[in-house]
Amino acid sequence: MRLMEDVAHLKEFLSSIAIFGGLEDSTLDRIVSMLRVETFPIDSVVVHEGEIGQSMYVVRSGQVVLYRKGSGQPAIRIARLGPGQCFGEMAIIDIQARSATVVVERPAVMYSLTNRDLFQLYNDDMPGYVMLIQNLCRELSRRLRKADAKITQTADAAGDETTQIRESPAK
Repeated sequence: MRLMEDVAHLKEFLSSIAIFGGLEDSTLDRIVSMLRVETFPIDSVVVHEGEIGQSMYVVRSGQVVLYRKGSGQPAIRIARLGPGQCFGEMAIIDIQARSATVVVERPAVMYSLTNRDLFQLYNDDMPGYVMLIQNLCRELSRRLRKADAKITQTADAAGDETTQIRESPAK
């Protein structure tokens, strides 16, 4: 479905999101023209862990929860996202299997952008593409740092040495 929102409001909304920050107005216009609007009722599964992904999503309204499979236990909730937050960035960069299942917790409206859209941006607007990729990398780096801190905190609290890397004995 194409956009139902006023373009000026949509550009203002996108500009407030880190991955779209600092983009030129012409680049935002290109991205807006590529976005698709998707609506999801409560309990809808947006993406499944393990499937090949080709889209990232920006939550416009509502709320979603990301889950990962545990080892022999129920899925583990790893994040809750609301308006202005996004998921699926890894899928449009590395074209690997989805790392989580995303379920709608509150009815949601989301914008999707595909890896084909990203390639079109690359062809049409190299500076805009580079800035978007840099922003995506910054966001993924922030998430990795947060995950590292959480792993460290959890391992430390549990006295768990299996998650800790030790020096190899000298040969």
